[in-house]
Amino acid sequence: MRPNTTDSRWFDFRLDVAAAVIGLILGLLMVPLRFLASQVYIETIPIVLALACLLYLVSVRVSNTADFPTLTPTLTRLLPSVAFLGMAALVVVAVHQSRSTLFYYIAVWTGMVVLAQVIFADERDYHVGLLLAQVLVFGMVVRLAGAFTAPGYVGIDIWTHAGNWAPAIKEANSLAPIDTEKYYASPLYHLLVAVGSQLLGVTIRQSLIFTVGIPMALSTILVYATANVLVEQRWAVFAAALYTLSGNVIEWGIHLIPTGLGLVFYIGIIYALTRIMSTSYRIRDFLLVVVFSVAVILTHQISSFIMLIFVGAGLIAKVLLSTGLLRPVRTTGLGEQVRDTTNLTGLLVFDLGLITFMWSLTPYRGSSFLETMLSFFANTLRESAGFLNLAGGSGGSANSAGVTAGPTAMEQFIGYLDAMGLLLLLLLTIAGSLYVLHRRRTSQVTIASIIAIVVMLVFIFGFPLFGIRTFVPGRWLAFITVPMAVVGAIGIAYLASESPKGVAVALLVVFTLVYPPVTMLSSQGTLDDPAFDGVQTRYSYTENELDAVRTIANTTNTSQQSTDPADRITTDHPYGTVFERAWEVNAEPVVIDNGSTTNETVVYREYAQSGAEYYQNGRGEPFQPKVQQEDLCRGYSVVYDNGGVAVCERSMSS
Repeated sequence: MRPNTTDSRWFDFRLDVAAAVIGLILGLLMVPLRFLASQVYIETIPIVLALACLLYLVSVRVSNTADFPTLTPTLTRLLPSVAFLGMAALVVVAVHQSRSTLFYYIAVWTGMVVLAQVIFADERDYHVGLLLAQVLVFGMVVRLAGAFTAPGYVGIDIWTHAGNWAPAIKEANSLAPIDTEKYYASPLYHLLVAVGSQLLGVTIRQSLIFTVGIPMALSTILVYATANVLVEQRWAVFAAALYTLSGNVIEWGIHLIPTGLGLVFYIGIIYALTRIMSTSYRIRDFLLVVVFSVAVILTHQISSFIMLIFVGAGLIAKVLLSTGLLRPVRTTGLGEQVRDTTNLTGLLVFDLGLITFMWSLTPYRGSSFLETMLSFFANTLRESAGFLNLAGGSGGSANSAGVTAGPTAMEQFIGYLDAMGLLLLLLLTIAGSLYVLHRRRTSQVTIASIIAIVVMLVFIFGFPLFGIRTFVPGRWLAFITVPMAVVGAIGIAYLASESPKGVAVALLVVFTLVYPPVTMLSSQGTLDDPAFDGVQTRYSYTENELDAVRTIANTTNTSQQSTDPADRITTDHPYGTVFERAWEVNAEPVVIDNGSTTNETVVYREYAQSGAEYYQNGRGEPFQPKVQQEDLCRGYSVVYDNGGVAVCERSMSS
């Protein structure tokens, strides 16, 4: 084992070192923001930025020449069997208990086993195909278990797309049922599901899993292929594992809406562009980009906009490299396949032109989609934009007359749990970004990835910091995970090989033990069956809850066009979204003021006893009380009760 050595070039000007120093100072300067606003990312991102820059500076200052720690040959041969056994156990548990607490317990340990092999397996026993198969199969089991075993659909928007529009399109054999909706000009998702149901002779739900759910799980292969162009195979598999385990990605593998299908096509674009910008590409690579671009535009508006950002980042990267500031030097290692920069102007013009044309034709709220979104953005800037005007409802309180209570310790824990996966990924991404800023490691695709990540972070965290959420930042998290996983793989590869051995081992062990649980137990990764009842909201429904929706919709005059208070039902969120989206029933939130409600008709779920559903207080703010039926329906007549759901109507005497 050779000792650590000091890099004599430490004091030479290097762009990567300068950026790391600036990042460290900036991170420390932003720490006091936590005293101005209580928001998990405001509190944690400055710390992550400073820590990542510090780790990079340490790795530059002290070169590690020690051997990389690896698993023993016996463990290397044993762990694949353990991993596949764990996956088989997950299938058995899912069939009998759905995605229960036991399922998550096994999934977390299996994820650790898979990640440990990816990181620590010895080079002589490193079988890429076997490890990639474990990552792929594990991702499919975790996602499809949720989609298959839930009695109905999981999520909110899916009840519109698969519960309403896709069946209507299948029955009408045309797009007429959505001719007034924004998806009329982006109907690929709905056509795939409807046509798949007809061709395969299966239900809409089964077709949804075949045409969207399985491709979502298989997209992991494209992430591996993208990273494999830039890093060695070990870290390419690591990038695939980061993507597969991400809670923000698992969410769209369970909540199967156009966002997930758009993500698949988006990954295809990144893969094809990576090949074009990094290798001796062929005409088929350009054709692949064009096909995926058109597919994204015909699927999902947000996905299309994010695609534009990445293509534009590639063009900006070419301009930067042409200035000479970041001119790459051809060396072996990272970027050994780097070629001359590629001009993406034609592709950007094509995508921008097609998107503008399609959005101008897309109907949305009485106008075109483009005009409506520009109007929304302008109104936001005029009316609600302001520094630290953080959008999003507060927690509320059980009594609207009282002071809004702060989050409980458990709610704070869940907030950090939900953010931790992205923060760990951000740590590696910052390190990887600093690494490729060195001239000897720069390439068009890596600079493009960094630019795209920075721009997307502005949309996800920067704009909401000023109260601007017009761009639906929550939908962007899965998309930013893709370039972050690739650049993060570059970062972990560098830190593992160049950081002091103790630091490198600690970082790798922490990642192996922490990343799987924080992602798979997060609120995003457990939409169908939360790991922490009473804090995380469940977005799937029991048989009793779905039966109640059908019964109420078929026996009550609850038209959304009715203005009669007697025709309006009230219930909790998200349960009310099923009424509105799948059955077009007029459902409004229950208003609880001083522990009681004045609504005429209340649909009460037994689930409300957990306190994870949402009601409104007297000020119209969402909050999560634990509600008993006898309290909410006191003075009401119970006209329907199936054991899981009760309908309470105000009596004349009340």
